Amino acid sequence: MTDTKQSTVKASAGVQKLLPKLDVDMVGVARLNELTGTRLEEQALKLLPSARSIVVLAAEVYPEFLDLTTPEMVMGTANLNNLYIHHTDYLAGRLNKAAYDVARASRKVGLRALPLPSRNVPTDRRTLESIISYRHVAEAAGLGQIGMSSLLVTLKYGPRVRLGLCLTEASLKSTARDTSGICRDCNICVSKCPAHALDWPKDDERYVINKFACREYLEAAGGCSECMKQCPLASVEYAL
Repeated sequence: MTDTKQSTVKASAGVQKLLPKLDVDMVGVARLNELTGTRLEEQALKLLPSARSIVVLAAEVYPEFLDLTTPEMVMGTANLNNLYIHHTDYLAGRLNKAAYDVARASRKVGLRALPLPSRNVPTDRRTLESIISYRHVAEAAGLGQIGMSSLLVTLKYGPRVRLGLCLTEASLKSTARDTSGICRDCNICVSKCPAHALDWPKDDERYVINKFACREYLEAAGGCSECMKQCPLASVEYAL
Protein backbone atom coordinates (compact mmCIF):
# COMPACT_ATOMS: atom_id res chain seq x y z
CA MET A 1 0.00 0.00 0.00
CA THR A 2 1.42 3.40 -1.00
CA ASP A 3 1.93 6.17 1.53
CA THR A 4 -0.84 8.22 -0.11
CA LYS A 5 -3.32 5.35 0.08
CA GLN A 6 -2.37 4.63 3.71
CA SER A 7 -2.89 8.30 4.53
CA THR A 8 -6.34 8.29 2.88
CA VAL A 9 -7.43 5.14 4.70
CA LYS A 10 -6.29 6.57 8.04
CA ALA A 11 -8.02 9.90 7.41
CA SER A 12 -11.20 8.12 6.29
CA ALA A 13 -11.47 6.16 9.55
CA GLY A 14 -12.73 9.18 11.46
CA VAL A 15 -15.43 9.85 8.86
CA GLN A 16 -16.47 6.19 8.96
CA LYS A 17 -16.88 6.32 12.76
CA LEU A 18 -19.11 9.38 12.45
CA LEU A 19 -21.74 7.74 10.22
CA PRO A 20 -23.65 5.76 12.91
CA LYS A 21 -23.81 8.89 15.08
CA LEU A 22 -25.58 11.08 12.53
CA ASP A 23 -29.08 12.32 13.41
CA VAL A 24 -30.84 10.49 10.60
CA ASP A 25 -32.80 7.25 10.34
CA MET A 26 -30.73 5.45 7.68
CA VAL A 27 -27.18 5.86 6.39
CA GLY A 28 -25.62 4.15 3.38
CA VAL A 29 -22.47 4.43 1.32
CA ALA A 30 -22.03 3.97 -2.42
CA ARG A 31 -18.42 3.73 -3.56
CA LEU A 32 -17.47 5.29 -6.88
CA ASN A 33 -15.33 2.28 -7.86
CA GLU A 34 -18.51 0.18 -7.73
CA LEU A 35 -20.32 2.57 -10.08
CA THR A 36 -17.78 2.52 -12.90
CA GLY A 37 -19.31 3.30 -16.29
CA THR A 38 -22.70 4.33 -14.89
CA ARG A 39 -24.65 7.55 -15.15
CA LEU A 40 -24.27 7.96 -11.39
CA GLU A 41 -20.47 7.88 -11.66
CA GLU A 42 -20.61 10.48 -14.42
CA GLN A 43 -22.88 12.75 -12.36
CA ALA A 44 -20.84 12.37 -9.16
CA LEU A 45 -17.46 13.02 -10.77
CA LYS A 46 -18.82 16.08 -12.53
CA LEU A 47 -19.65 17.49 -9.10
CA LEU A 48 -16.50 16.33 -7.26
CA PRO A 49 -13.91 14.80 -9.61
CA SER A 50 -11.88 13.37 -6.72
CA ALA A 51 -14.84 11.74 -4.94
CA ARG A 52 -14.40 8.17 -3.69
CA SER A 53 -17.66 7.70 -1.79
CA ILE A 54 -21.20 9.03 -1.68
CA VAL A 55 -22.83 9.05 1.75
CA VAL A 56 -26.60 8.63 1.51
CA LEU A 57 -28.78 9.92 4.33
CA ALA A 58 -32.45 9.10 4.87
CA ALA A 59 -35.04 10.46 7.29
CA GLU A 60 -38.44 8.88 7.93
CA VAL A 61 -41.53 10.76 6.81
CA TYR A 62 -43.99 10.41 9.69
CA PRO A 63 -47.20 8.64 8.60
CA GLU A 64 -49.25 10.97 10.80
CA PHE A 65 -48.46 13.82 8.42
CA LEU A 66 -48.67 11.75 5.25
CA ASP A 67 -52.16 10.53 6.16
CA LEU A 68 -53.41 14.13 6.19
CA THR A 69 -52.28 14.95 2.67
CA THR A 70 -54.71 15.18 -0.21
CA PRO A 71 -54.39 16.13 -3.90
CA GLU A 72 -57.82 17.78 -3.72
CA MET A 73 -58.51 21.15 -2.11
CA VAL A 74 -61.66 23.17 -1.50
CA MET A 75 -61.10 26.93 -1.82
CA GLY A 76 -61.11 28.65 1.54
CA THR A 77 -60.62 25.53 3.65
CA ALA A 78 -57.53 24.82 5.75
CA ASN A 79 -54.87 23.18 3.61
CA LEU A 80 -53.56 20.25 5.66
CA ASN A 81 -50.89 19.67 3.01
CA ASN A 82 -49.08 22.56 4.67
CA LEU A 83 -48.52 20.43 7.77
CA TYR A 84 -46.76 17.87 5.60
CA ILE A 85 -44.67 20.61 3.96
CA HIS A 86 -43.56 21.94 7.37
CA HIS A 87 -42.69 18.39 8.40
CA THR A 88 -40.56 17.75 5.33
CA ASP A 89 -38.89 21.15 5.82
CA TYR A 90 -37.83 19.94 9.26
CA LEU A 91 -36.55 16.66 7.82
CA ALA A 92 -34.61 18.54 5.15
CA GLY A 93 -32.93 20.56 7.88
CA ARG A 94 -31.83 17.40 9.68
CA LEU A 95 -30.55 15.85 6.45
CA ASN A 96 -28.67 18.99 5.47
CA LYS A 97 -27.01 19.17 8.88
CA ALA A 98 -25.97 15.51 8.65
CA ALA A 99 -24.53 16.07 5.16
CA TYR A 100 -22.52 19.02 6.44
CA ASP A 101 -21.38 16.97 9.44
CA VAL A 102 -19.91 14.42 7.02
CA ALA A 103 -18.32 17.19 4.96
CA ARG A 104 -16.86 18.85 8.02
CA ALA A 105 -15.41 15.56 9.30
CA SER A 106 -13.89 14.94 5.87
CA ARG A 107 -12.40 18.40 5.54
CA LYS A 108 -11.04 18.26 9.09
CA VAL A 109 -8.68 15.45 8.02
CA GLY A 110 -7.76 17.05 4.71
CA LEU A 111 -10.32 15.34 2.45
CA ARG A 112 -12.53 17.31 0.10
CA ALA A 113 -16.30 16.93 0.35
CA LEU A 114 -19.46 18.32 -1.21
CA PRO A 115 -22.69 18.24 0.84
CA LEU A 116 -25.80 18.42 -1.35
CA PRO A 117 -29.17 19.90 -0.33
CA SER A 118 -32.10 17.70 0.60
CA ARG A 119 -34.54 20.07 -1.14
CA ASN A 120 -34.44 22.27 -4.23
CA VAL A 121 -31.73 20.23 -5.94
CA PRO A 122 -30.59 21.96 -9.16
CA THR A 123 -32.53 20.38 -12.04
CA ASP A 124 -32.43 20.66 -15.82
CA ARG A 125 -35.91 21.99 -16.56
CA ARG A 126 -35.76 20.70 -20.12
CA THR A 127 -35.64 17.07 -18.94
CA LEU A 128 -36.43 17.41 -15.21
CA GLU A 129 -33.20 15.50 -14.52
CA SER A 130 -31.44 16.59 -11.33
CA ILE A 131 -27.67 16.99 -11.09
CA ILE A 132 -27.55 13.53 -9.50
CA SER A 133 -30.32 11.03 -8.76
CA TYR A 134 -30.58 10.72 -4.98
CA ARG A 135 -32.92 7.73 -5.27
CA HIS A 136 -30.60 5.80 -7.55
CA VAL A 137 -27.59 6.51 -5.36
CA ALA A 138 -29.62 5.30 -2.37
CA GLU A 139 -30.48 2.10 -4.25
CA ALA A 140 -26.79 1.63 -5.14
CA ALA A 141 -25.97 2.05 -1.44
CA GLY A 142 -28.40 -0.72 -0.50
CA LEU A 143 -30.98 1.42 1.30
CA GLY A 144 -33.86 0.18 -0.81
CA GLN A 145 -35.20 -0.48 -4.28
CA ILE A 146 -36.65 1.92 -6.85
CA GLY A 147 -40.31 0.94 -7.00
CA MET A 148 -43.01 1.25 -9.66
CA SER A 149 -43.73 4.73 -8.28
CA SER A 150 -40.16 5.78 -9.16
CA LEU A 151 -39.64 6.38 -5.42
CA LEU A 152 -37.07 4.62 -3.27
CA VAL A 153 -38.85 1.85 -1.34
CA THR A 154 -37.15 0.75 1.87
CA LEU A 155 -37.79 -2.32 3.98
CA LYS A 156 -38.53 -0.42 7.19
CA TYR A 157 -40.34 2.68 5.97
CA GLY A 158 -41.51 1.78 2.48
CA PRO A 159 -41.33 4.95 0.35
CA ARG A 160 -41.75 7.22 3.42
CA VAL A 161 -38.24 8.69 3.34
CA ARG A 162 -36.53 11.93 2.38
CA LEU A 163 -32.94 11.79 1.16
CA GLY A 164 -29.71 13.76 1.39
CA LEU A 165 -26.22 13.19 -0.04
CA CYS A 166 -22.61 14.08 0.63
CA LEU A 167 -19.81 13.34 -1.83
CA THR A 168 -16.43 12.86 -0.18
CA GLU A 169 -12.84 11.88 -0.91
CA ALA A 170 -13.04 9.58 2.13
CA SER A 171 -12.69 5.89 1.31
CA LEU A 172 -15.70 4.49 3.17
CA LYS A 173 -17.11 0.98 3.53
CA SER A 174 -19.76 0.21 0.93
CA THR A 175 -23.24 -0.78 2.15
CA ALA A 176 -24.34 -2.08 -1.26
CA ARG A 177 -26.57 -5.16 -1.20
CA ASP A 178 -29.27 -6.84 -3.24
CA THR A 179 -32.54 -5.00 -2.60
CA SER A 180 -34.61 -6.55 -5.38
CA GLY A 181 -38.06 -7.69 -4.36
CA ILE A 182 -38.79 -4.93 -1.82
CA CYS A 183 -41.34 -3.35 -4.16
CA ARG A 184 -44.21 -5.84 -4.47
CA ASP A 185 -45.14 -4.70 -8.01
CA CYS A 186 -48.73 -4.46 -6.79
CA ASN A 187 -49.55 -1.62 -9.25
CA ILE A 188 -51.43 0.37 -6.60
CA CYS A 189 -49.29 3.49 -7.05
CA VAL A 190 -49.85 3.33 -10.80
CA SER A 191 -53.62 2.93 -10.58
CA LYS A 192 -54.05 5.56 -7.82
CA CYS A 193 -51.92 8.31 -9.40
CA PRO A 194 -54.35 11.24 -9.86
CA ALA A 195 -52.14 12.75 -12.57
CA HIS A 196 -51.98 9.47 -14.52
CA ALA A 197 -48.25 10.10 -14.64
CA LEU A 198 -47.31 6.48 -13.86
CA ASP A 199 -47.65 3.49 -16.17
CA TRP A 200 -46.95 -0.22 -16.07
CA PRO A 201 -43.25 -0.93 -16.81
CA LYS A 202 -42.36 -2.88 -19.93
CA ASP A 203 -39.44 -5.18 -20.70
CA ASP A 204 -36.53 -4.36 -18.35
CA GLU A 205 -37.98 -1.08 -17.09
CA ARG A 206 -38.26 -0.65 -13.33
CA TYR A 207 -40.81 2.14 -13.60
CA VAL A 208 -42.46 4.47 -16.12
CA ILE A 209 -43.19 8.06 -15.15
CA ASN A 210 -44.16 11.16 -17.08
CA LYS A 211 -42.24 13.72 -15.01
CA PHE A 212 -43.90 16.67 -16.71
CA ALA A 213 -47.43 15.40 -16.00
CA CYS A 214 -46.43 14.74 -12.39
CA ARG A 215 -44.95 18.22 -11.95
CA GLU A 216 -47.87 20.03 -13.58
CA TYR A 217 -50.41 18.22 -11.42
CA LEU A 218 -48.33 18.80 -8.29
CA GLU A 219 -48.14 22.53 -8.93
CA ALA A 220 -51.80 22.85 -9.90
CA ALA A 221 -53.07 20.86 -6.91
CA GLY A 222 -50.81 22.59 -4.41
CA GLY A 223 -49.22 19.31 -3.41
CA CYS A 224 -49.60 15.57 -3.98
CA SER A 225 -48.08 12.58 -2.19
CA GLU A 226 -50.48 9.87 -3.35
CA CYS A 227 -47.78 7.54 -4.76
CA MET A 228 -46.12 7.52 -1.34
CA LYS A 229 -49.34 7.48 0.66
CA GLN A 230 -51.08 4.67 -1.26
CA CYS A 231 -48.12 2.26 -1.18
CA PRO A 232 -48.94 -0.68 1.15
CA LEU A 233 -45.34 -0.65 2.32
CA ALA A 234 -45.83 2.90 3.64
CA SER A 235 -48.24 1.57 6.25
CA VAL A 236 -46.96 1.37 9.81
CA GLU A 237 -49.07 -1.76 10.30
CA TYR A 238 -47.27 -3.47 7.41
CA ALA A 239 -43.88 -2.60 8.90
CA LEU A 240 -44.92 -4.15 12.21
